[in-house]
Amino acid sequence: MRRLWRIARTEVLEHRRQPWMLFILAANYVLWAALFGVLFVGLDRVVGSPEAAASLEAQLNGLGVQLDPVLQVTTSTFGSLMFTNLPLYVAIMSGTSVLHDRECGTMPFLMLAPVTRLQLLLGKLAGAMAIPLALHVVFVGVSSLALGRLSLLAPFAHKLGASSAWWWAFLIGAPAAAAFVGALGTVISALSRDIRTSMQFTSFFIGLLSLGIGAVLVDGITRGLELQVAFAVGCAVAAAVTLGIGARLISSDVLQ
Repeated sequence: MRRLWRIARTEVLEHRRQPWMLFILAANYVLWAALFGVLFVGLDRVVGSPEAAASLEAQLNGLGVQLDPVLQVTTSTFGSLMFTNLPLYVAIMSGTSVLHDRECGTMPFLMLAPVTRLQLLLGKLAGAMAIPLALHVVFVGVSSLALGRLSLLAPFAHKLGASSAWWWAFLIGAPAAAAFVGALGTVISALSRDIRTSMQFTSFFIGLLSLGIGAVLVDGITRGLELQVAFAVGCAVAAAVTLGIGARLISSDVLQ
């Protein structure tokens, strides 16, 4: 276990040497939280004024829509964008993890170290998840809980921290989904010969999976805790299977 965490720690330190990348990841959270925050706070103030609320309702009726369906779609969009950032960032970081060591010439030393290939992949995955997971907890947690306090969004508070299903999705489901996507990225990185190939395959998988991940983690909250638990367990099992298969596929001549 100590060897695994050493690999993970080395991976985290490598990511910390790229402050602009970390800044961009954090800025993406801030951008979406600010855009939706301004929208929701503005609407909350409008609805709080009877005259402004009547005017808004008349304008929406003229467009053939009502406020509640618009808010439902908007809150789901906000949640999906925020929740899918974690697997996306983990995919980006894991998709280059093993290739980076090969290009820097450190892979032969890792192969000679007393670690199994499964431990190597697990350490790489843990290192790729560490910083994105911290960003997820801080930005998604703070923005969701803050917006959930608005009276305007009271009917949708279960998607913003006011339900056990949301907390499970936030603390367990999203990290489990990120672990699965990251496991795919790590294995692809280990089996690829160049960065372009690795990122193309990783982008393909995250593109397919992100739609389903966002739908289950956000819209699936209304179906209760059971769906979130089943989804998290499924992602964890899929991640373990992916890493196990990857460890068997990787051979010394591929990694060196």
